[in-house]
Amino acid sequence: MININGHTSVYGIIGNPISHTMSPAIHNMISEAMGIDSVYVPFVANDDLKSIVKGLYSLGVQGINVTVPYKTGIIYELYGLEPLAMEIGAVNTLKYTEHGYYGYNTDILGLERELKDEKVSLYGRDTVILGAGGAARAVAFLCAAQGAASITIVNRTLNKALDIRADVAAYAGRNGMYALSENVNAVTLKEIGSAVPYGCIAFQCTNVGLAPDDSSCVVHDGSFYKRVAAGIDLIYRPAETMFMKYVKSAGGEAYNGLKMLVYQAVSAYEIWHSVAVPDVVIYDVERSLR
Repeated sequence: MININGHTSVYGIIGNPISHTMSPAIHNMISEAMGIDSVYVPFVANDDLKSIVKGLYSLGVQGINVTVPYKTGIIYELYGLEPLAMEIGAVNTLKYTEHGYYGYNTDILGLERELKDEKVSLYGRDTVILGAGGAARAVAFLCAAQGAASITIVNRTLNKALDIRADVAAYAGRNGMYALSENVNAVTLKEIGSAVPYGCIAFQCTNVGLAPDDSSCVVHDGSFYKRVAAGIDLIYRPAETMFMKYVKSAGGEAYNGLKMLVYQAVSAYEIWHSVAVPDVVIYDVERSLR
């Protein structure tokens, strides 16, 4: 059990809603296992990010995770960004420095480690991203960095999807991926049937279907799921979302976001504490959450 005292360093997560978060359980289990004197707590946030960041910094909170809907807006309140987070345009991890909070994106690191674990390769594959928020941006950049053949961003409204499309295409062009830079697409949900290639890898990046709204799904069109070879839902509660059920019923492989959650938390923990979290601790945390 963590012994909270006057020397205990404080970390936490901001978002709205926040009641569903498993992050405190993950970080506190790691601290207890490794004997590190720190505690991690959730904070319900509002849109006044300037005041929130100023308050947390004034209180000496050493590290903050950021979840929906603040992963992009929080950028304007930070001292600086690491290059990957700057490219993505979204952060989920803040580290205390003497000048202010410095931002990172560990979502992309967490998903990369989950895909490696599940032996899902993005290289040369057609990829589809449902949603156009901060997590979707991170996934789109990961698809590009991993050598995807195409990226299709699908959103209810087109503007945010077009923004991601432009940024990812520019990133691909700057890094010599000229074929991909011409094959990043943005479509609305109404166009999804004809725009999605067969055999694609699909990422569900919205909060539709998040518990307790277990029966909801951003796409119900059966013809879409027939085109999906593998589906990864970034939601981790419930353990099997409607999106995953649809993917499986159409013959595809489906995965939830629990491993991504654990791995992004581990990456943030390592940034904050300058330690390497042992594999045995990671395994015990994941097993406990399951």
